[in-house]
Amino acid sequence: MCGIAGILNNNPNRSHEILNKGLQMMLNALEHRGPDDRGKVQIKSDNGPSLYLGHQRLSIIDPSLGGHQPMTNDKSTIWISTNSEIYNFKELKRELNNRYNFKSNSDTEVLLRSYEAWGLDCLSKIRGMFAFSIWDGPNNRLVLARDRVGIKPLYYYSKKDILLFASEIRAIVASKLYTPSLNPTGIYQYLSFGRVGSFESILESIIEVPPGHFLIADNNGIQIKQYWDPTLAIKSIKESHSISINQEIENCLQKAVTQHLISDVSIGTFLSGGIDSSALLSIITASSLRPIKTLSITFKDKDYDESRYSSLISESLGTEHYKILLTEENVLESLHPALASMDQPTVDGINTFIISRAASNIGLKVALSGLGGDELFAGYDSFSFIPRLKKIEQILKSFPISFRKKFSSIISSLLSKSDKKTKLNHLITGQYNGSHVYFLFRALFCEQELEGLISNPIIFKTELIKNLNRTQELIESRSELSQLNLISYLEMTHYMTTTLLRDTDMMSMANGIEIRVPFLDHKLVELMFSIPSNIKVEKGIPKPLLVNSLSKKLPDFIVHRKKMGFTLPFETWMKGKMKSEVESVLLTPTEKLSDYISQDSIQKVWTNFLKKRCSWSRPWSLYVLKKWVDNNL
Repeated sequence: MCGIAGILNNNPNRSHEILNKGLQMMLNALEHRGPDDRGKVQIKSDNGPSLYLGHQRLSIIDPSLGGHQPMTNDKSTIWISTNSEIYNFKELKRELNNRYNFKSNSDTEVLLRSYEAWGLDCLSKIRGMFAFSIWDGPNNRLVLARDRVGIKPLYYYSKKDILLFASEIRAIVASKLYTPSLNPTGIYQYLSFGRVGSFESILESIIEVPPGHFLIADNNGIQIKQYWDPTLAIKSIKESHSISINQEIENCLQKAVTQHLISDVSIGTFLSGGIDSSALLSIITASSLRPIKTLSITFKDKDYDESRYSSLISESLGTEHYKILLTEENVLESLHPALASMDQPTVDGINTFIISRAASNIGLKVALSGLGGDELFAGYDSFSFIPRLKKIEQILKSFPISFRKKFSSIISSLLSKSDKKTKLNHLITGQYNGSHVYFLFRALFCEQELEGLISNPIIFKTELIKNLNRTQELIESRSELSQLNLISYLEMTHYMTTTLLRDTDMMSMANGIEIRVPFLDHKLVELMFSIPSNIKVEKGIPKPLLVNSLSKKLPDFIVHRKKMGFTLPFETWMKGKMKSEVESVLLTPTEKLSDYISQDSIQKVWTNFLKKRCSWSRPWSLYVLKKWVDNNL
């Protein structure tokens, strides 16, 4: 994996020195993503813009100079800089062999030739994770494209006669061709859900190329078009299956995992001892001829420790297993480099930084993750909770709002202050942080809390309405989905893409690790959305379609154990050795946030945490935001 950057300049009076230096500084900011090689080129068109295109390389497939980027075709009319792994590149290469004389064994050259042969139709043929930029000389246009589910990031800034793009927003800032300022929408989304949503970013005017979309910049301006969506793709899948659904899932998983194992460097997998990582490992060990390294994080606190299960499954499958004991002291030592690695603030991500660093320390360059299993196979609590919340919602709607508000005040007087009570009151009064109860389920700060936190009432009201309209449009556009498939879609697009995948990318890249996610192979995603919802859940069996599709069945101690997410014991640590660090940041005003967030409200959140009136995630999110602003602005 790599980092890409570029400057599309439409102003002939802007100096070459400024643009070249801007690209150089962008690449400097991306060096951690690709420390193995750097390349840059200036491309001049006859009657149009000039493009300054750069690349930072982390060598995974064909680490020779044959994979150097930016890469061009034989006539130097098409150029590419890509952050990608194309898992079916060998199949595509065989298809293209009679048309082109390949000069390397890299998947980048295959991607370049695929575009040269098929244009944007190549997107339907690619199987992998990618964010790429292509200069198409014959059509005098720049093309930016992002993979279907958003595994790899891609941002751009466009104003007047210049377009900047990069793998990280901080690279755009580093160019000095953009003046950074905070985005009220980004702040609102971060406080609402602990991450910045899709499309926008934490910084004003820096926009994310959405998953499953491509951007074209040419003489007609900028166009963004969608080429894939899981709920649209399923319409082309046959309803009847010639083989059993379990067999079809296993075949699809087998092919996805086999392709994800393609690498010219060492490879391993993260192993929690849960269903997803254990299922993934069972397929890997049956598919790979090489010994597999597995890695798990352990804790002294048994409420968080899963090492017993990861050790048992590792032993049964014969892997070279590494256990990393994580202590409060380790986290304190990792805190500042982890925060410095955040391209955008996130309430999550520290755990991914730590396990990625541990993977790097044992010599891995590629690690496979079970991310995506919960979203596709209905593994989260949301799949059982949200249907119940919808039923409660329907009952509550039969009562007038005046009664519901009175009922809410009674609840407030009877129950001690807590996150659950706050969400219960918002459920009663119909305040969901969006247009559906799902958004209340995933909420960090609820609507009334946001009103107190956001210092400018105009910003609060504007963003509240904008968020409501955005989520209403989203829900209405997916009205044909069953309730379970809607939850799956929302978990993928609202939570997984903007939190888990974004955190995975930036924290792994900070440690020179490429993390691959076989469960998010688009063929498997399409298959899972085509399967009737009523067979995706089964009483007494978690993720039945995943468990039952494996030829090498998982042991009962894995299938029926209590689910544990990979979280850190922040609740305890933030009242222990981390307290002084977090408290000093929270209680010190941050000038650049003063127009957006009330310092008095921040201090109140910290006090509530110390008095056990809210969970650790509330003050932690504010600590991370303050540190991000201090580090980057």
